[in-house]
Amino acid sequence: DDEPLNFVDRRGQGMVSDRRSLTLAESLSLTDEARIVCESAPPYRIIHTNVAWKEACGFSFIEVAGKTCSVLQGEETQRAALETLSLALQQKRPVNVKLINYRKDGTPFLNSLHVAPVKGGSHFYGRFITAQPITNGSVAPREETPELNPVPEAPVSYVGKGGGRCQRRVSQAQLADMLESEDPYVLCSSEWPHVITHASPAWCEMCGYMAEEVEGLTNKILTGPDTDSEALASLLAHVRAEEPTVQTVWNYKKGGERFLNQVTVLPLYDESHELAAFASILKEVDSEDLAIDADAWRRLSAVLETQGPILDTPRREAAQALLGARAAVLRDLCNAKRRTQRDLGHVPSKHKEFADRALAELVRRLLGERPAAPGSEEEGAVWQRVAQILPARIATEVIDGRPPDMSPAAARAIIEETRRNA
Repeated sequence: DDEPLNFVDRRGQGMVSDRRSLTLAESLSLTDEARIVCESAPPYRIIHTNVAWKEACGFSFIEVAGKTCSVLQGEETQRAALETLSLALQQKRPVNVKLINYRKDGTPFLNSLHVAPVKGGSHFYGRFITAQPITNGSVAPREETPELNPVPEAPVSYVGKGGGRCQRRVSQAQLADMLESEDPYVLCSSEWPHVITHASPAWCEMCGYMAEEVEGLTNKILTGPDTDSEALASLLAHVRAEEPTVQTVWNYKKGGERFLNQVTVLPLYDESHELAAFASILKEVDSEDLAIDADAWRRLSAVLETQGPILDTPRREAAQALLGARAAVLRDLCNAKRRTQRDLGHVPSKHKEFADRALAELVRRLLGERPAAPGSEEEGAVWQRVAQILPARIATEVIDGRPPDMSPAAARAIIEETRRNA
């Protein structure tokens, strides 16, 4: 057998042997070696590549995301090596293979490849031990770049002990689940300064950056003159406490275009329930949703800063969640065509101002302020409608990749207040 090959990652965090499986977080970490991460089931779609992989192969992450490693194959790629690799993938065991691959420009190279399942088996990672260009003419260049068509859908499911199909529902958000999300998000390292290790295709499309451009940078690249420093400080405080949070801030795309961003920061955990990364999930919202009685909401934010420390934790968390996600909640409540939950009832858009006041009143009560009354019978009916349908929107667990809105205790605090409001 070959001697185990070791590498040191870019940040000098130690030696890792081929004979020890990497965790998913380690496979996504910054490194100078060419690295790729794929799904654990056929057809083994690509979900992550790094800068070094692009330099070795010529393909950017956006070009291969959701595709398979067949983009590197050509006429001289050895069938025997591919069969060895395929068998190892089926058996979910590590393997070292040598085979001829091709760069995007058709240049052949001899690839010494190590492939293994991550610890826990949720994904496979591959790394190039060596990638030696073939320049002696023994292998002809590939004449055409392969078409990067979508691969056929493969049946992938989580199977419980009883053999039936089930979806993962856990109180802690899992790193492996986050990688299945189609939302615009970046993964950041669990340690300060929380550098970006992975950017999803949707995030790249939304923000205008290539994944390779932001690898190793921080989310500061999205900030600008109108970004609220207090909101950023609140985000950082929740990161330090390993707590999820939602804030609405002005951010900037690569070309300088300003957009209103409801950003969810979520701690992610590995199969051992250890902190593995942080996710920053973006949602562009309509600035008109913040124009209604903005002064009242700014006052409530100030009250939360002063009263928060003396409130019980569930009420403080509930108020923080509503303040941070106000724009999205208001949009869901008042726009039947854009609801994030299709079965959620709604308030007519002409009553958006009343619905906004109902949400503000709920926050006031969570903060311990004296209850106020609606301004009219019509507004009172809208308050009651909001109190009836708001609890149905609250998610307290990770479901289908959607992060939780808040803890169960905070949700109960909102339900109790909405019942009083109703």
